[in-house]
Amino acid sequence: MGLSLIQDNVLQTRQLETSQEQRRVLSQLEMMLDEVHAAAVAAMPLADAPCESVLGALRRQAAVVPQVRSLLLARDGEVHCASLSGESGGDLGMFGGGQEALAFVAGSAVAPERPLLLYRWRQGSQQVIAVVDARHAWRAAIGRDVGDGAWRVAGMQLGNDGLARSPTRPDAAAIASSRYPIEIVADAPDAMPRPPWRSFHVGVLLVLLAGIPGGYLIHRLMPRRQGRHREYERAIRKGEFVPYYQPLVRAADMEWAGVEVLARWLHPNRGLLAPDSFMTGLERSRFILPATGYLMERAAHELAGMLPQLPVGFHVSFNITPAHLAGRWLPEQCQRFLSVFPQDRIILVLELTEREGVEADEDVHAVLEELRRMGVRIALDDFGVGHSNLSHLQDLRVDGLKIDRGFIARLGSPAGMTPILRTILDLAERMDLDVVAEGVETRAQADALIRHGVTLLQGYLFARPLAGQDLPSALSRTPLPPGAQHVDSTLKVNQLI
Repeated sequence: MGLSLIQDNVLQTRQLETSQEQRRVLSQLEMMLDEVHAAAVAAMPLADAPCESVLGALRRQAAVVPQVRSLLLARDGEVHCASLSGESGGDLGMFGGGQEALAFVAGSAVAPERPLLLYRWRQGSQQVIAVVDARHAWRAAIGRDVGDGAWRVAGMQLGNDGLARSPTRPDAAAIASSRYPIEIVADAPDAMPRPPWRSFHVGVLLVLLAGIPGGYLIHRLMPRRQGRHREYERAIRKGEFVPYYQPLVRAADMEWAGVEVLARWLHPNRGLLAPDSFMTGLERSRFILPATGYLMERAAHELAGMLPQLPVGFHVSFNITPAHLAGRWLPEQCQRFLSVFPQDRIILVLELTEREGVEADEDVHAVLEELRRMGVRIALDDFGVGHSNLSHLQDLRVDGLKIDRGFIARLGSPAGMTPILRTILDLAERMDLDVVAEGVETRAQADALIRHGVTLLQGYLFARPLAGQDLPSALSRTPLPPGAQHVDSTLKVNQLI
């Protein structure tokens, strides 16, 4: 009898934990849909205007909500503008989902196997349709992949194959939202994972250990975090994140070969901010994706205006994080960037920063494969420090490496070419990888790197990061003036790298 009571208590505890987990996930999804709804409402005034006159505003609106892949404007049953592709035409029926306010559909042109969620907001004959990556939204809420039968929308169930179908177990216990036609179902074995810290006894212990100091810290830190997030959202809406360009020099002929696009924050109160004052927090927030998207869009516009001055095969690189590889947002963003330029005119390079490591799972490989088909190159940034490791060279099948500036700085010391740097360069040569050396400040450093097969050079010896209006004049001069031996000290004033 005692064993039976223990089993009953364990079962009741597990049922309670499952119910609590369902409610937590439901709350996360409701908050996400609240943001999607707000974006759709804000875009509604644009629905009756010509696409060319509102496309910029539509894209900025779509960029604010990380889960929104695209916003569509429609009137009289016809879609006439899309934030991803611009002016478009087509009957609303082609997007599927019937006339439901919220519905699952399967796939897109870029990722046909990827499930999408459509949110419709109507006002008379006009509609705004928000397209959400359903799988990415689910993973953000639950912290893992979709489990069969775990999420239902408008009576339809999302399966692992990305198709919406009738529920396999309509009678399964579900918790429904009071605001949206969604349910969280726990009829799959792994649908609601039970983290170890959800154990009742462990939970009580953690609460006791945290006590009053933990509550005080949460009380103090939460408003600060919320304040930063409000600032990030405002910065994206108002276009405060601006691209700066640091030119790259081709080692083979010492000519300009491309630029790295770097983020600066034109803060309304604090002036122009360097990345080290905001980038870490931005990368850890949900605003890193929309901020990157806005930066790529603005850089495409500025570089297209100086295209006649750029050599064929001009490299344009952006920094990305593992968060960018979590969904299919990145290939679509790159496709939009490349569509601004004639084919093969620009070489797009994505430099993966590894401050938090990369989990090369099936989804990451799918994103990278899509990028390769588009001709986008992948490089590991700051190789040799942080989470960089040799397995990433093979697992991620990268095209190049960027050597951390710390190794370059040592080239001017008596130690010269360190064994680690020599090993990195030898490995890159054996694997046929492009190598970019950043932080080059002296001619001696440049000469040593060229002798050891570095492909591209970057640093203050050649040019500092430049605003868009200053880039054309910089590219019109010779990268390395005759007799230059080291970086001009004036270039190191107010350093922003």
